[in-house]
Amino acid sequence: MAATRKRIICLMLAGLTICGSACSVNNAKRNYVVAERLWNEGKYSAAVAEFDKVYNKDSTGPLGLQALYRSAHTQIFFLSQYSEAARKLKIYADITKPSPQNWEAQKLIGDLLFSKMDQYDLAVQHYRALLLQKPVATEAPEFHFRIGKSLFYAADFSGAIREYRALIHGHPKSKWAEKAAYEIGVTFFTRGEQRPDEKGPGTEAYQDAIDAYEDFLKKYPKSQWVPLARFGIASCLEEMDQLDAAYQSYAAIKGIYPSPNVIEIKLVRIRERKAQRSR
Repeated sequence: MAATRKRIICLMLAGLTICGSACSVNNAKRNYVVAERLWNEGKYSAAVAEFDKVYNKDSTGPLGLQALYRSAHTQIFFLSQYSEAARKLKIYADITKPSPQNWEAQKLIGDLLFSKMDQYDLAVQHYRALLLQKPVATEAPEFHFRIGKSLFYAADFSGAIREYRALIHGHPKSKWAEKAAYEIGVTFFTRGEQRPDEKGPGTEAYQDAIDAYEDFLKKYPKSQWVPLARFGIASCLEEMDQLDAAYQSYAAIKGIYPSPNVIEIKLVRIRERKAQRSR
């Protein structure tokens, strides 16, 4: 008799558990419908709150994971809540790997770190991890470029140049290789501006920048960045105090540079410097 009573109690408890789980999923579905309605009405903060309720009620189910992703996506593109969105995407990626959904979430995390949160050290780590995961991914050249740019923003100019050169060597036909070739000149020029030895202009770095820009112009004579590269050469000459050559270089691109007024200001400044010296 006691055994029978115990068995009945166990069955009742199991039934309550199943009912509770089913009720939770049903409530989650209702929350999801509400979230989508709020989203369509443009009430994004309220929609995020409802999506989060769905995830809390169904954290391991497909509906809960979809709600988690929708919540993060909404915070990125409509609320600019990047840190919280990155946290949710990390949870989503950890649960869904390996899968196409995981890869998309990982790319979004990288984009947040690089483009929105300015966390360049973390961006470098993240993109290196993605490249280890899929070294021949379609996005690999862009990942390499973003690593290089992140290193540049972190003032690791030597690391940035190495990364750009590795990109050019590994993906020479990629559009990112063209951009990387131009950025090498920018990086050398910026390193010259830093004057790390505190003994005057970084003449060597400026010459390296000129060499890089000229190499870029030879490889990509029809690139959209040609005017910028030629402006970079003129800027290097100006910084190296080669004023006649700088003046000629600026004058030569006045008709093609995107901001002609900038060129005119440069020309006026060089004329003033030369006039002062002749007094």
